[in-house]
Amino acid sequence: MAPITKEEEGGEAWESRLRRRRTPAGSPTPPAGTAPSPPPSQRGKRERPGASRGRKRARATGREDEKDAEAAAASASPPAGHASSGASSGTSSPLRWPELPRAVLGEDSYGEQILEPFHEIDPAIVRAHGKLKTKYFAKLDRQLKLVSLDQRIPSSCMVDPRLLSVRKAATNSILQIAKVTVGLSSYIDDKMLGRTSGFLIDWDVENRIGTVLTSALVIQSKSPSLDEWSATDEYATHAEVRVHFMDKAATTVVANLLHYDKHYNLALFKVSMDLSAQIPSFTSELKFAEEVFVLGRDEGRYLTIDHGNVAYEGPSRLQRHHYMFITCRINKLGIGGPVINHGGQVAGMYSHPGLAFTPSSIILRCLQMWKSFNCIPRLHVGMKFSAISLLDLPHREVIACKCDIDDGLIVTQVSEGSIAEKLGVRHGDIIKSWNGENISTTIELENFLLDMCEKHLDKGNSIGSSVDLSIGIFHTRKGKHGTIKMTVNVSDDVEVIAEGTYPVTTADCTSGDDDDSGIIQGERVSRETPDDEDGDMESYFF
Repeated sequence: MAPITKEEEGGEAWESRLRRRRTPAGSPTPPAGTAPSPPPSQRGKRERPGASRGRKRARATGREDEKDAEAAAASASPPAGHASSGASSGTSSPLRWPELPRAVLGEDSYGEQILEPFHEIDPAIVRAHGKLKTKYFAKLDRQLKLVSLDQRIPSSCMVDPRLLSVRKAATNSILQIAKVTVGLSSYIDDKMLGRTSGFLIDWDVENRIGTVLTSALVIQSKSPSLDEWSATDEYATHAEVRVHFMDKAATTVVANLLHYDKHYNLALFKVSMDLSAQIPSFTSELKFAEEVFVLGRDEGRYLTIDHGNVAYEGPSRLQRHHYMFITCRINKLGIGGPVINHGGQVAGMYSHPGLAFTPSSIILRCLQMWKSFNCIPRLHVGMKFSAISLLDLPHREVIACKCDIDDGLIVTQVSEGSIAEKLGVRHGDIIKSWNGENISTTIELENFLLDMCEKHLDKGNSIGSSVDLSIGIFHTRKGKHGTIKMTVNVSDDVEVIAEGTYPVTTADCTSGDDDDSGIIQGERVSRETPDDEDGDMESYFF
């Protein structure tokens, strides 16, 4: 597909960027060592009174006309090409400042030169000087737009003095990944829908086809809820998506949507292109506190770079389980861009405005299943979790003392009507193991669920079939350990965690604060009876 011609962007006013020039005797014109000097006959001499009176008479009678000004401008101009762009010849002419000739009348008591007053200079010369200054600034403006002099390019975090120790080591890695980092924009009826970054993850040499990975937010048309688990977001799969490359031609091509996944917030696009860069490698070895860089492209295709560390933080109740977090503030247009380590390996994709990224361990499993099954299936367990290992130490100590548990996942919400709710799993319970495997973080859980799906489908099973799970659980309210058997479905759709609700009736007007009578567990909402609270382990800690 033929590239789209890039629209020329409007330039900025550059006069404010020009260096102020100091001029003697209050002159508004800057000095220039290369400007022509006054004739010898004018140096150090006062002008003859008769000549001055002659000019005054000429001004009084208005004899100078525009034709005289043009002639004077021609005679006062530097050699041809001084104010031209050089477009008509192979070599651009040097930039020269048009110096207004002013006779030196002497020196003051401080040794400073006394120059001829402006009002005594030939008005035609002054007008010519004004026109030449306009040409000078126009040429300077053109020169400042040269790629080597362009000051409009935004700065990145790499100029931060605090990064001096890592700048040299990281520069080559960043510039290498930058070669495959692109910008994306989406449109419906030529109206922009969204803009993200992305990066090439595959290259078909024979067919010259590239695969770009980005966030599904590039085609998101509606997002009515902050809770991702509500799955109320909508996506415009028919939107036209354009991929913007940073190359000599500023190439833009229309991409074809290969796949998008609402649960993992990723999208894959196919683009026809030429490639002169190496496809980056991924790493699944990512540790908390590790330094990373986030790359992206802004509206002008310029590279954005942000630096931070992998945070000791897990997803909130509103965020899905596959996110890790970065300690720095990130350019919003970096969404969809690669998260890389110092070695130039892709450690993840920045995928959420809340400083969240999807680690490569999740991305690689998703890509593998998409290639194998043309979808990204997942087990829906109907629960939200937070990791004990990411809690503050005093909180972890309390859990260890009261529950005799050092690790695991805390249940932060159970979906209304789910299998887990029917089996008695409640908010605040602790999941210790899955099929006998100890799992410490939600990232480990997502990898476990994806691995279970892949093995299940490799055996010839299909989407919609079921998988049995054995879950080790600590019932916090009762202070009891146990195991539950749970059968869950394999689905390629987004998982929804529904909040339990029930209608308030007149019966609630007379019931006591702790009266759960009339509420059928699992039908309206899961609410424990007084018997369920026996042996309560002070669940308010969780």
